[in-house]
Amino acid sequence: MAADPNWAVLPSVTLVDVFSYLSHDDKLRASSVCKRWRSCLFHPNLWQKIYFQLHSSKRMKTKFLADRCGHFVREIMIKFCSHNITDVRECGRILDIMKSNKNLQRFCLQPSSCHIEWPDNNTVYLFDRYLDSVESIIRNSRELRHFSLGCLEELLEHSSTLLSLLGRHSRSLQCLHLASVKEDSERYRIVELDPKLFHPFTSLRQLSIDYDHLTNQLLESFAHHNKTKLEKLIIHVHGVEADHERITNSSWHCIRSHSPHLQVTLNLIHSFDGVEALLDILQPSLPLTHFRQFFCTHLNTTAIGYFATHYRTTLRSIHIIDGLMDGYPVPYTSAAEEDVFVMLAWRCSLLTDFTLIGYEIADEDVIAISRLRGTGIKKLNIPRCCVTTVDDPEEDDMWGYPIQINFTAFSEQVSESLSWNWHPLDDHELPLAVFDVDADAEEAYMDILLDEQRPVSA
Repeated sequence: MAADPNWAVLPSVTLVDVFSYLSHDDKLRASSVCKRWRSCLFHPNLWQKIYFQLHSSKRMKTKFLADRCGHFVREIMIKFCSHNITDVRECGRILDIMKSNKNLQRFCLQPSSCHIEWPDNNTVYLFDRYLDSVESIIRNSRELRHFSLGCLEELLEHSSTLLSLLGRHSRSLQCLHLASVKEDSERYRIVELDPKLFHPFTSLRQLSIDYDHLTNQLLESFAHHNKTKLEKLIIHVHGVEADHERITNSSWHCIRSHSPHLQVTLNLIHSFDGVEALLDILQPSLPLTHFRQFFCTHLNTTAIGYFATHYRTTLRSIHIIDGLMDGYPVPYTSAAEEDVFVMLAWRCSLLTDFTLIGYEIADEDVIAISRLRGTGIKKLNIPRCCVTTVDDPEEDDMWGYPIQINFTAFSEQVSESLSWNWHPLDDHELPLAVFDVDADAEEAYMDILLDEQRPVSA
C-alpha cells in the first residue's frame, strides 16, 4: 500500500458506505473535504427519508434539500403552518417536485390546522395545484406504503377519487390515513365513500377514517382471509346522523377474530352528537384502546362506566379536554356511588395515560386513581384549577369558607403512589382554549392526532 493514499479517489461506493455510518452533522463535516466527497453526500442511499420543516428558520435548508433530493427520496413528512401563506406556497412547491418521484414509499403531511389559508387572489389555482400534485404522486410512485393527508378537510373531500387512485398500490399500502377534523361538527358536507373502494387493499395494517364512513361491510371486509391483520383502526367522530348504520357487535367480533391484536382509537372532536350517541357507537367486542374527547362540552359518564366494564383488558389511555365554564371546572354526575374514573382505574389493568381537563374532580379521587394504578400510570394530567375537595361542613374554617387544598401535601401523596414526581398542571401549561371560548382549539389536539399518522420510521 502506498505510504500516502489519495483519499480523494476512494470509490464512490466505499465513500457512500462510510457516510451511511455517520451522523447527519458528521456527514456534513466529511463532505467538506473535497468536491468529490461533497458530491457523494447526496447519494440517494443517504437520503431515504427527509422531514421538511417549513418555518422561517429552516426554510433555506428545506428548499435546498427539496431541490436536491426531492426526486429520489423514499419517505417525506412535511410539517408546515397552514395559516402562513409562505409555508403554504413552499409546501405546494415541494409537492410539485415530488410528482416525478418514482421511489416515494411514504408520504405524510403535518399541517398546523385542518384548514389551509389560501391566498385570496388565487385560492382555486393553489388548491388545484395541491390536489393535482397529490394525485400525481399516487400515480407516479411505484410502491406507496404509507399515505397521510394530515386531517386536511379540503383534500379529504376528494377521498373517493384519491382512494380509487391508491388502488394501484393495493398490495403495498400498509398505512392509510383518511380521517379528517371538522371544527363545526353540526354543519359539514359528508362525502360519499363507497366501502367497496377499500376491498382491494390486502396489506393494510393501519387505517384512520371518519365515523361517517364506517360501515359493517367495511369492517367485515378486513376480516377476509386474504387480508393482512389490521393492527390499528383510528375513528374520528364528528356529527352522528340519525340514519347512520349502527355497527353491530358481530362485525366487531368478526374483525377481532381475524385480527386479535387490533387496537381501536376513538377520537371525538367538537362532537356533541358523538358524546350523546357514545353508547350506540360502543360494542362489547370493540377493542377500545385509546379514547379521546376534545371540546365536546359534556361528559357521558354512563359510557365511561361502560368502559370500565367492557374494556378492562384493552383500554390504555383516556384523554378528555374541555373548556371551563365561566372560569370554573364543569361538575359531572354519575349514577354510580363511586367516581366513574376511580372505577376505571380499578378495573382497567392496562391504563397508563389519564388526562382530564375542564372537569371538576375531587382531590381524594385523584389520590385513589394514583393508588389504584400505581407505577402503571405514566401520564396523569389533572389541572390545579379543576381539583376540588369534598365539601364537609365540619371542615369549614371559622368564617364558614371551605378549607383550601394543601397542594404540596396533595402532590406528595400522588407522587408517592406513582413513584415519580407529579404535580397538577398550572394554568400556563393548559391550552388557551380551556379558558377562552374564542381561542383556537386546534392547539390542544392537532399534534396528538397527527402524531398517530406519522410513518413509523419518522
